[in-house]
Amino acid sequence: MTKSRLYPALAATLCIALGFIPSAHAQSFPSKAVRVVVPFPAGGTLDSLGRQLATRMQESLGQPVVIEPRGGGATRVGTQAVQSSAPDGHTVLFMANSFVMVPMLMEKAPWDPLKDFAPVSLVSRVSQVLVVHPSFEARTLSELVKFAKAKPGQIDFASFGNGTSSHLGVELFKSMANVFMVHIPYAGVAPALQNVLGGQVKVFFTNIPDVLPHIQAGRLHALATSDDKRSPLLPSVPSFAEQGYKDFASYSWYGMAVPAGTPEPAVRKLHEAVAFALKAPEVRERLGQMGHTILAGGPEDLRRFMISEQQRYAAPIKRSGAKIE
Repeated sequence: MTKSRLYPALAATLCIALGFIPSAHAQSFPSKAVRVVVPFPAGGTLDSLGRQLATRMQESLGQPVVIEPRGGGATRVGTQAVQSSAPDGHTVLFMANSFVMVPMLMEKAPWDPLKDFAPVSLVSRVSQVLVVHPSFEARTLSELVKFAKAKPGQIDFASFGNGTSSHLGVELFKSMANVFMVHIPYAGVAPALQNVLGGQVKVFFTNIPDVLPHIQAGRLHALATSDDKRSPLLPSVPSFAEQGYKDFASYSWYGMAVPAGTPEPAVRKLHEAVAFALKAPEVRERLGQMGHTILAGGPEDLRRFMISEQQRYAAPIKRSGAKIE
C-alpha cells in the first residue's frame, strides 16, 4: 500500500477507534468506587442522609459508594474538591442550600452552580425549627421579637455555617420582624448545637431532626417551625405562618451534582442509583423518621429548583447585607 493510501486508512481507523471510546467508558461506568463528598463535618443531617442512601446506591451501581465528609470554608473545601475532580462520575457532590447561596454571598463567587456542575438528582427537604436555650427569657416568637427590639444587637443566634439555610432563614426572619440579632456561624451542626445546649448562644435555627431529641427532653425550647403547617414531628409547636409571618418559608434541601463535562450516561446512571435508593421501603421509612420529605427529581428538576432558590433568596440576601469573606 502506498503512503498516499496508507495515511488516510490509518486516520480512518483511528477515528473509528476514538469514536468508540466514549461508548466504552459509558458502558464501564462506574469502574471503581464512587466517592460522595459532603461539604459539611461528619454528624450532620447531610452526612446521616448520605449514609442512608449509600448502601442501596452501591447495589444499583455495582461498586462501593463512599461518603466523605469534607467540611470547612463555608462548604468551599468540599465543594471545590469536587469541582476540581475528574469529570468522570466517580466523584459526586452531595449538597444543600449553601451550594446555591454561598456564591451569592461572595464578591468573587468560587463556583457557578449552573455552569461548573452538572445536576444529578434532587433528594429531599427537611423542615426547620427556631429553638432557644431554656435559660433564655423569651418563651414565644413574639417575646423573642420584643426582646430583640428592646436589646438590638445584644442577642446572638447560632447557625451551622455562613450561607446555609440555618443562617439565611434567620436573616429572612430578621428582615420580616425588623429586628437585629448577631450571627455566630459554626462549622457544622455539631459544634453549633454543643454551644447552644451549653447556653453560650441562646438562639438557633436548624433542621428539626438535629434538635428533636433535645426539645423532647426539655434541653431546648421550640418557638416556631418553618412550614406553613405544623410539623408532625412537633405538633404542639406553632409555625411562623401561624404567628403572623405568612410569607416565611425556610427549609434545608439536598441534591447531588457532578463536575461539568461528566458524560451524560454517567449522570444518568448516578440518578438511577439515587432513585433506586429512594424507592427502598426501609430508606423511605428511615427518612420519614428523620423528618425528610422525599423529592427524587431528575437533573432538569434540580436545575429548575436551583434557579428558583436563587431567585427566592436574592432579595433577603441583599436586604441583610450578609457576606462571606
